[in-house]
Amino acid sequence: KVVMMPTRQKFKIDGVWNEETPLKAARPGENVLVKVSGAGTDEVQKGFVICTEPPCRSVSKLICQIMVMDLPEQAKILTAGFQAVFHAHTAEEEATVTKIFETTDRRGKTTKGARFANVGMTVICMIDLARTVPVECF
Repeated sequence: KVVMMPTRQKFKIDGVWNEETPLKAARPGENVLVKVSGAGTDEVQKGFVICTEPPCRSVSKLICQIMVMDLPEQAKILTAGFQAVFHAHTAEEEATVTKIFETTDRRGKTTKGARFANVGMTVICMIDLARTVPVECF
């Protein structure tokens, strides 16, 4: 039995294949085909994670450290309310920066309680996701 995150539904694995070769097991990160019994196509979606007990966390809010590499032309700075797309493994979710806690510029100067960030800065911020995404703490 395995748990499909973020829905927490339990399923049985009937088979695992790498290309056309049947496997007894697969390691994290391997590209495999998995036959899941009792699961419909609407119950397994891109970005879902197969876990054993205890399952990994699924979150809709997270505090993370990001590096601002580029910004769209209409947004010269990153502030609370900035809309983006969050990528984790194969999941792609709409995201909103809700709070900026700290920024660090290219020279290493840290500003706590900053209200904005520019390209090249490292930012510690809170991000709100449109749906829950299974992730591990780092």
